[in-house]
Amino acid sequence: MGARLAAAGVGLAMLAAAQAEALSPPPTLGPGGCYDPTQSNADFEAYGPTDVNAQAGNNRMTVNENSAGTITVLKYPNPSLYNQIKYFTLSRDARGRVRTRFPNEGSFAGIRWTTRRGAGFAWLRNWRARQGWDSPDLPVPVTTYRAPRRLGLSVTTIDLAPPRSDAFVRELWIRRSRRSPVRHASVIYFANFNPVANHIPFLPITDWCSPGSDQHAAYDRPGRAIVSSWSGVDQATGSPSSVAVALGFDRPDSSHQVGEDAYDPAPGGSRGSDGYDQARTPPYRLGGGTEADGQTTAALTRALRFDRSRRAAARVVIAGGADATRALAALRRARQASFAAQLAAGRRDWHRFLARTRLPVSSSKRVMDVAKRSLISLRLARAPDTGAIVASANTQGPYGEDWIRDGAFLNRVLDLNGFRSWVTQHNRFYARVQTSPGNPSAVRPPGNWPMASYADGVDGAPIPWEIDETGLGIWTLYDHWTFLRGAGARAYLQGVYPAIVRSADFLTSCEDPTSGMQCTANEDDNPTPSQSLHGAETVYLGLRSAIAAAHAIGDRDPRVGRWQARLGRLRAAIDGLYDPSKRAYREGNSSGNAYNLDYGDGGWLLWPVRFRPYGDPRMRGERAAVESAMRAALKGPRGQYEGKALLGVAYAYGGPPSAARLRGTLAYMARTLTTPTGLFGESWTRLRSGRPLPVQDMPHVWEHALFYMAALRIDGSRPYSFARTDAFTRACRSGAAAPAACR
Repeated sequence: MGARLAAAGVGLAMLAAAQAEALSPPPTLGPGGCYDPTQSNADFEAYGPTDVNAQAGNNRMTVNENSAGTITVLKYPNPSLYNQIKYFTLSRDARGRVRTRFPNEGSFAGIRWTTRRGAGFAWLRNWRARQGWDSPDLPVPVTTYRAPRRLGLSVTTIDLAPPRSDAFVRELWIRRSRRSPVRHASVIYFANFNPVANHIPFLPITDWCSPGSDQHAAYDRPGRAIVSSWSGVDQATGSPSSVAVALGFDRPDSSHQVGEDAYDPAPGGSRGSDGYDQARTPPYRLGGGTEADGQTTAALTRALRFDRSRRAAARVVIAGGADATRALAALRRARQASFAAQLAAGRRDWHRFLARTRLPVSSSKRVMDVAKRSLISLRLARAPDTGAIVASANTQGPYGEDWIRDGAFLNRVLDLNGFRSWVTQHNRFYARVQTSPGNPSAVRPPGNWPMASYADGVDGAPIPWEIDETGLGIWTLYDHWTFLRGAGARAYLQGVYPAIVRSADFLTSCEDPTSGMQCTANEDDNPTPSQSLHGAETVYLGLRSAIAAAHAIGDRDPRVGRWQARLGRLRAAIDGLYDPSKRAYREGNSSGNAYNLDYGDGGWLLWPVRFRPYGDPRMRGERAAVESAMRAALKGPRGQYEGKALLGVAYAYGGPPSAARLRGTLAYMARTLTTPTGLFGESWTRLRSGRPLPVQDMPHVWEHALFYMAALRIDGSRPYSFARTDAFTRACRSGAAAPAACR
């Protein structure tokens, strides 16, 4: 029955999405398209490479950048919805470098200069670049560019999303060397926006895979800004929707160009010239176009004034709003404060958040820095209005949704650090989106969750429900209660207990009578139904948590006895998977499931399931098998989710000092499986050179959470400590930055 339900559910999900698209699937859907949900394993960039090395954000404006500082993702008004920048990747070369569909995608800066020999121009991304952070305690990327030696120019960009704003600001510092032949210079800033405020149930494609052709862009002369906008009907809600993004310098620009995308023009577009081409071809000047429709681009110029120490500065502001008026208002507000004041406000905001958190007691600076980045990435993934937390803000792969599988572990990190109200809000979101009499679904039985949800609660992925998520959903609803105290604890549990009951009732009925295992169903994001240890252990964890919740709330209904009896039968079935010859548990029937990994499922059996006491010979054998498989996987050609194994084994060892033998693996993962800036992808692949390269949705928030919890379990924890200085302060004190830029 479960297999038929899952298969029928996927078909119904696709049908519902197709109906939203005028009864025909979008041309980008399916085999050969940019979104194919039937792929056997999409965790290795099957939707195109993730070109991200750094992230800035404030939970309203979220900006991801590649190592050259190009903005590759710009989410507004939250990390889930919507990506307002056009950037589509195709492949990686043998060195891991990303290739895009067109050269004018993303948002980036260039420099126009004049010497005695004439004018020249270069996009900064074509110069040598080095990227890092202003501080390990901030999501403030710093990218330094060096021109060819003959020009004697260097540029530093510092990026920030000021707290409680609808804006992103990019500060640029330009320096000339003593022997530079450059006499005058200007900054040209380019953006290929893709404004969108529309999403489709089950298919997360509208803000990256199928860019619209109904955009409008115009230069606003009073505001000295270009506003790109979209308005229409949101397919998910059937309601009118709109969005606008404004681009401007902190001071008046000296020229502008609004035009149509020259490389991906829209049918029937305005055909205005693309500022990207105007900037990079002689005479390197923007044409002054003021309006365009279709697929549009925007470019602005600002002349630089060098001081006596050959320093100049400029600031770019990108602001969002529901329409042009509100986007321009957000732009004006961001212009009113200096960059130094905005950065200081950002420091205070992040200090308040991080000061209450814990760090591992580690002698490894890299482990410490990655643990800090894990906490920062988790906060940046949160949509404050609903409490939803996305797997990643990226669209390649399309992970700007909330998976309750991931969320159960993310909630644990938040609870460990005292963010009780955030977890309460998050779990109330889960209770709301669960299928119930008040929230019925044509594709999902009551008591189950969507594969993933957009931040507004709409189904955001194609598989209607997954049995492992049902079990993990019960666990997180109950587990949070164990961190609460007083009357608030009981009120919380009473509020979510109906959702727990619905899930436990379903899991009790969804049984294979021939084996005692759970019914065959979708597991772990795989479209092929299976009946494996992955589903069994999470159903076991969910039923056990439901029984504990019933005891805590005083529920004496006979259904609790049925849950207990079902738990016993499932326990016996899982015991039947134990293989004495291998001293470990078998996977069961995972045929066709490309995501199930023996060290991952074994890791979960150790924690959070803790199927038997750790001193039990079977659990000691499982620990040894998981650790061995994890170490072998780390030597392989590619891998993913080793953090599941590391965390489970760390718990099985009992924490420090017994888990000290895992410190080498922890340090290896922090040093080798992250970007130079300390971000994990969902997966990694080994290049021809032998170097592992993180891939797929950096920063992947769940991978970071697994690493962070493993680090605390291996090393123990201590209060958070902050870096003593930062790049901005050092530059101001040394004179590398103009005094005006530091005030």
